Amino acid sequence: MSRGHRALSEPDFDAERLAERNAELRRQVDHMTDEVRRRTEGLKQAQARMAALTGAARSGDGVVQAKVDMTGQLTELTLGEEAFQRGTPQALAAEITRVIREATAGVRTEVRREVSRFTPDEDLVDLPDLVPGAPSLRDLFTAGPPDDDRDQQMFRRD
Repeated sequence: MSRGHRALSEPDFDAERLAERNAELRRQVDHMTDEVRRRTEGLKQAQARMAALTGAARSGDGVVQAKVDMTGQLTELTLGEEAFQRGTPQALAAEITRVIREATAGVRTEVRREVSRFTPDEDLVDLPDLVPGAPSLRDLFTAGPPDDDRDQQMFRRD
């Protein structure tokens, strides 16, 4: 037999070892597939829960009340009759701003709590573990913190 072609019976070819490696690879891929399905379903449920999240806050005297949606956008602002007796328009505006910030901070905390459930486990078998150069599944489940700078710009005083 020529040097470039090996016979199947040569010692380098171990059909049993190859079958074991193939079975292990198949188990890992099946585990990854199951994990992705489980997490995808969990993400769908979390998305529905987050969409329903709201934040609410009120001034100490209850005169200023604010509600925000899960993104921190104001959805409702209620001012009691006494609000206009607070002194200056600037004082009222400052209290409204404080209450909205408090409501936004509360809902952001809840969103972060919900998102944190879906950070990848260290023991999750990842595609690059099986196929060098493949994209990471961990990236699908990693969420950075919300962009608080963007939110703060809405309330900055010039």
